[in-house]
Amino acid sequence: MREASGLLAELAPQVQANCAIADASVAGRFSLCGLLLRLRNLYKWERGLPPWQEQETSQVLEWVSQREQLWDEVLEKQPQPLVLNGESFDPFAVEQINQILASHGLLYGAGRVGGGAPVFFLAHEEKAWRQDGLWVHRLGQELTSDILFLPGLRQGGDIFLRRGPFPYLLWDLLADPRPSQTAFKRFALEAYGRDYRQVTTRPSWEQLAPVLEGEMQAVLWHELGEARDAAPAQELLALAAAQHPGSDVEHFVRGVKDLMADCGPQGRLAQIAAHQSLGALGLYPVWQAGFLRLLFPEIIPAVQGFMAQGDWDIIEQARLTGWRKARGAARDLQEILAGYQGAEARTLVRRVVMEPLVGLAASQAQD
Repeated sequence: MREASGLLAELAPQVQANCAIADASVAGRFSLCGLLLRLRNLYKWERGLPPWQEQETSQVLEWVSQREQLWDEVLEKQPQPLVLNGESFDPFAVEQINQILASHGLLYGAGRVGGGAPVFFLAHEEKAWRQDGLWVHRLGQELTSDILFLPGLRQGGDIFLRRGPFPYLLWDLLADPRPSQTAFKRFALEAYGRDYRQVTTRPSWEQLAPVLEGEMQAVLWHELGEARDAAPAQELLALAAAQHPGSDVEHFVRGVKDLMADCGPQGRLAQIAAHQSLGALGLYPVWQAGFLRLLFPEIIPAVQGFMAQGDWDIIEQARLTGWRKARGAARDLQEILAGYQGAEARTLVRRVVMEPLVGLAASQAQD
């Protein structure tokens, strides 16, 4: 049987090359600030640096210049076939490739996410188990890296928990200086047995360990909620991605899908309450971003109320509000996206669904 080191030497560079092609295809979607933040974290991740360790600016800028040059070179390329044991595989032939890797404790992942963006990874698998009819794969060290920094990914009947990129996302969350988030983070870190000031001023892997563990569990609850409660929004997302790729309509539908995954009867918030996970509850409002944050403002006063009173019914009422809102939006989206095409569909989604829910002016969205 071939040694794992030989497989890695052959496969890892090919997967990393496809990661570069994927990164080049999505880099232009981020704001300048967002792209620089991701590049800074990618630099650290590739070098095995902890998230809180900063390097000389000149070193990072030189690396950024080299990475941008690489992206320019591969921008027009499509992900390439992978050659393993002398056989060529489609880069999305995950099951076939993993049949070869499984006995070596390695796992390959590939799929498409928002806007059809490809994502690839190669990692050591720490653990795999069946849960609610799905295979959950907990990944350890990753042998490749990408700019998307997805902590959790569901592809068909598999959920991948990616511990490689997750600490960088978590640290950015904890280190964010916005005063509006501080009370939530103090509450959460205390629940995880940590002091907010000590974590943010004297960080270490030991300090972050329980927070990483608890928040990765919350990522799993979101992915399970998506599989169990967000099926209608998943179908809508496929429709929106096909007909309106990269538009605000697609991003909005993704926000509705996330709201269903978090607020469904078996979703993230229901699991947080069932397990009385105070840390995950405290950080939930801090994780919110994009349309999810606009769609679900009720969770902020709800968590504040819980922090003051310790009453889980406050969270349950907010969850039910989010669930009703998500189901109503999904019904309206289904009617519009199935019945209308092109610019007419986008206009109707903005006017009938988005504007009433998130206060967006339809005139601000341009085709």
